Amino acid sequence: MKKEDNLRAQTLAEEALKLMQEAKVLQQQAQCQAARILGYQQQSDGLAFKYLAAKAEYGEQSLEANEAKQAWLFARKAVQARYPKFHD
Repeated sequence: MKKEDNLRAQTLAEEALKLMQEAKVLQQQAQCQAARILGYQQQSDGLAFKYLAAKAEYGEQSLEANEAKQAWLFARKAVQARYPKFHD
């Protein structure tokens, strides 16, 4: 019986370790996604609205809309570079 109990305990410990590792990966993914969302909100969302306003007011091909679009896309890329999508 003792050998069976030791084997069962080892199996349970291995399963627990695997679950803890999976939980850690999921937590890191969630933290990365939350940071990315906050980065977008703080740095690029306002520029997206400015682009849409310039596009509506001056037209999509206007200098104002183009400059606003470039600023918005630059900010988005900066957020993406700072907070890349998490891959385990």
